[in-house]
Amino acid sequence: MKSNDLDLSGVFTALVTPFSKDGTQIDFESFGSLIEMQLAAGVQGVVVCGSTGEAATLTDQEYVETVRFARDRTNDKVPCVAGISVSATARAVEMARVVTELGCDGILVATPPYNKPSQQGIQAHFRAVKGSTPLPLIGYNIPGRSGVAISPSTLGSLSREGIIAGIKESSGSIDALADTMLTVSPSCHVVSGDDSLTLAVLAYGGVGVISASANVMPAEFVSLCGAWAKRDTQKATTIQREMLPRIRALFVESNPVPAKTVLALRGVIAESTTRLPLVSLSASSLDLVRQEFGV
Repeated sequence: MKSNDLDLSGVFTALVTPFSKDGTQIDFESFGSLIEMQLAAGVQGVVVCGSTGEAATLTDQEYVETVRFARDRTNDKVPCVAGISVSATARAVEMARVVTELGCDGILVATPPYNKPSQQGIQAHFRAVKGSTPLPLIGYNIPGRSGVAISPSTLGSLSREGIIAGIKESSGSIDALADTMLTVSPSCHVVSGDDSLTLAVLAYGGVGVISASANVMPAEFVSLCGAWAKRDTQKATTIQREMLPRIRALFVESNPVPAKTVLALRGVIAESTTRLPLVSLSASSLDLVRQEFGV
């Protein structure tokens, strides 16, 4: 894929990573079933080894195996984007080289967590990663996990320089979204990273969503984005409103614990296991999830 040649329009599902019951192994059989379900629902792409995929808990070997598996299963079908959310820029650079060799279509790069870099440091981080790969980069603005936001002006600069080809906006702030849309390059694809704000991002000129909730509701998100693309705003609004209680249930505790629970209860994946420090849903949260999804 040519540099910055990645269409983020529509729905890209941020895939969970299924584990064995004891959490020691990746369950690739379940992972394959999940990917096939996404493809059957008509999603436009997938993101592997993001925060929803518990990438922070994977060994280097598991990361490579998971990315390779997802790339192989989606090859010639939909784009496959790999996530890089690490604190050390040198490690991010090396991971970008690996992802490139594995044949992915893009890289989702988060602000380095824990370090709390300045905006200048964030820009230097993205430039270093971009210098190691021809793949398009998607800037992942998620201050809730990274500890610091990428400012609209920084996103604008990175997009105009051609460092980033897209933005996953997960700040939860409509004002930040609006300011970002005003400053980024017209060629930069902005997508929602907050599932409950998908419609708002589309209304502000975004092109789609990278969704955790689409693990369990892929068809609904495809319908929402499809309706908006056809300018059927009433249908898109109705779908977004109807999904809100289920989206909120999927974030009643840390993502991806609720999503994995629903997928396991539905039999899409064998186990709902997450790796420590994430633990199973509390009884009250499990009751809520069961009620909202009828499982």
